[in-house]
Amino acid sequence: MNRSARRALPVVLALTGLLASGCSAAAPDDDELHRMATSAAADRQRTGAEHAIRKKVAAFAARTSLEPAFLRLNDNCGGPRSPDLFDQTEDPVVVHCSMYAIAYYGAPRGITPTLKEIGRAHLGDWGGLTGGGPDTGGVGGLRYALEYQRAKGRQADGLRLSTPQLNDPAFTVAWDDPWDPQGNLREPLACPPRGPDLRCLTEPAGATVTGVRARYGTVFSVGFGRREYWTVSRKDWQDGRK
Repeated sequence: MNRSARRALPVVLALTGLLASGCSAAAPDDDELHRMATSAAADRQRTGAEHAIRKKVAAFAARTSLEPAFLRLNDNCGGPRSPDLFDQTEDPVVVHCSMYAIAYYGAPRGITPTLKEIGRAHLGDWGGLTGGGPDTGGVGGLRYALEYQRAKGRQADGLRLSTPQLNDPAFTVAWDDPWDPQGNLREPLACPPRGPDLRCLTEPAGATVTGVRARYGTVFSVGFGRREYWTVSRKDWQDGRK
C-alpha cells in the first residue's frame, strides 16, 4: 500500500462508520417499535378507532333488518415506509399503526328492501354518487343500486351493468349479486402470520361467508378502509433516544 492510500484509509473507515451508524438509526428496531406501538397513548387511539368501527357495525344492525353475522378486524403497526421508484424521500414517520375491518350480515328481507332501509336510515353519506349510471358515478350510489335490481343487472340491449356498491367516504357497502353468482361476496383473506404488533381476528371465530349465505340466502358487507390511527414522527423518536 502506498503512502497516499495509507493516509486515505482512516478517512474511508471514518466515513464507513458514520454511514453504518446512520443506517442503523434510520428506523426503530423491533423492541423500540413494539414499545411505541403498545404505549398508553397508542392504546388510547387504538381503542377509539375500534370503538368507532364497532359503533357503525351496530348501527347497521339496529336501524335495518340486517342480521349481524361476523366481524373480521385487522390491526397492524409497522416501521417507516420504504422508498419506491417514484419517491425516494425518507419517511418522516417511523411508526405507522392502522386498522381496517369488514362486517358481514345476513339479509333475510332480500336486497331491494334492505337497500331502501339503508337509505331511509341515513347510515352513510353517498354524496354525489347517486347518478343514473356508471358514467355519472352511479355505481357508488343508492339510486343506481336500486336501478340495477329493477333491471336485473342488464342494460336494455342485454349487456351486463356494472356491479353496484354504496360508497361512503369512510366505508363501502357491498352485497351478493343475484344476477351473477360470480359476483357474490367472497371469504375474507386468511390472517397474515402472527406478529408482536399485529392483531387479526374473526369474531365469532370460525364464522364464514358461506355459512351466512346458507342461513340467510343473501350476504351484505360493510368494509371500513385502512385507517391510520397512530403514528410516531422520526423527530419524536430521535428526541426520545437522546
